[in-house]
Amino acid sequence: MPIFNLLKQMHHLKKTEQLDAHQVRLLQEKRFKDLLKHVLERSKFYRRYYQDHGITIDKVNEVTLQDLPTINKKIMMEHYDDFVCDPVLKKEDLEKFISDPSNRGKKYKNSYQVIHTSGSTGTIGLFVYGATDWDMLRALALTRVSKTKIKFFRKTKLAYIGATDGHFAGICLVQGAPRLLMDLLPLSVNSPLEEICQQINEFQPHALSGYASGIYLLAGEQIKGNINIRPKRVMCAADPLTSKMRDTIRTAFQVEPVNFYAASESIGLAAECDTHQGFHLFDDWHCFEIVDDDLKYVEPGEPGRLLLTNLYNYTQPLIRYRLDDEIILDDKPCECGCPFPLIKSIAGRQEEFLWFEKGDGTKEYIHPLVIVEFVVPGLEKLQVIQTQRNKLLMKVIIHGNKDDIFLAIRRRMTEILEGKGLEDVVSFEVEVVNEIENDPKTGKFKLIIPHRG
Repeated sequence: MPIFNLLKQMHHLKKTEQLDAHQVRLLQEKRFKDLLKHVLERSKFYRRYYQDHGITIDKVNEVTLQDLPTINKKIMMEHYDDFVCDPVLKKEDLEKFISDPSNRGKKYKNSYQVIHTSGSTGTIGLFVYGATDWDMLRALALTRVSKTKIKFFRKTKLAYIGATDGHFAGICLVQGAPRLLMDLLPLSVNSPLEEICQQINEFQPHALSGYASGIYLLAGEQIKGNINIRPKRVMCAADPLTSKMRDTIRTAFQVEPVNFYAASESIGLAAECDTHQGFHLFDDWHCFEIVDDDLKYVEPGEPGRLLLTNLYNYTQPLIRYRLDDEIILDDKPCECGCPFPLIKSIAGRQEEFLWFEKGDGTKEYIHPLVIVEFVVPGLEKLQVIQTQRNKLLMKVIIHGNKDDIFLAIRRRMTEILEGKGLEDVVSFEVEVVNEIENDPKTGKFKLIIPHRG
């Protein structure tokens, strides 16, 4: 039955694409009102938070999105147990669940999909999707990103390259692809390149997805002749897809890569259409507000910060949630005729690779998104500083048993170094601090500070 429910949702999503922009806005407004009523009934945090601003359940029909106060990851995590709408979810239990390697690839209590990330802010976040929420997200990804053709007698072979050894957004999404439709090859971006090449050559994927930088790396290996694959669709996310990377991927695979916009807060935010003029925001299932520092809406063509409202996650609802990404809306519709608004550009925080020098003179790296996805229970915030070419300092803010968390951080970092064969090359220290300051020059937080020598 689950596959038929998924196909039904995919069908409804395709029908929505035939609506005009006004009809989509009406649908969005109804879904917003339904979600607002839900959180006022089910979330202790939202009920208190909104009551403090004069918003109660009897006023739902009068309230607009702009009437509501904003939230961010820090607020969410500080009030987590009251924030979620399902009392079975507890922050401490979820942290224990994700810390157990035997739970990788599994759902919490066999029902809830747990995503964790530190993001570019260094602040750890937990994002949980219930079964219905997760099915909607899977339908969005299959319908509007991968554009999977339903072939019950011929599975699509999908290779994914990214962080694979945890409850990360990308790997969880592809692992959730229906096995009736797809075969999956997960490739860890933290594995040796020779091993990655051997696996993907043997698999011969029909489709390729993952970190833009990881796919760019594979494109380089294809051009060098180290791999020989012919994917029919290439989908890039997680880090910026530059013009140079796009050109290299197109040259290597003779396919125009599709860039899509994803976050742990909602993995299916927006994607390019076949015209590749920008990203279409899926505003039938999200509300997107592009605002300045005073929370005033900016005009199309002007940069602003994104406030996200996820309309399909009823388990851990996010309403007017602050993301750090800088967005510029296009001032004209896409020529494809799609009713969804178009983003001209997305400027998320771009972190830098950590490069190290091995004894034989060769170089090896740790991908920045491996640090972005560095999560252990009790770790609230971190920053990684490369003090020397082969030496790291990890500044961490923690809560709970200091000794246990300290050891867990060291174990996780050692695991990352071992994955690259760097355990005897790179040394690191962990320093517990009360505060991690922003860059004094830019005023912004830097998750990774590489060595410049």
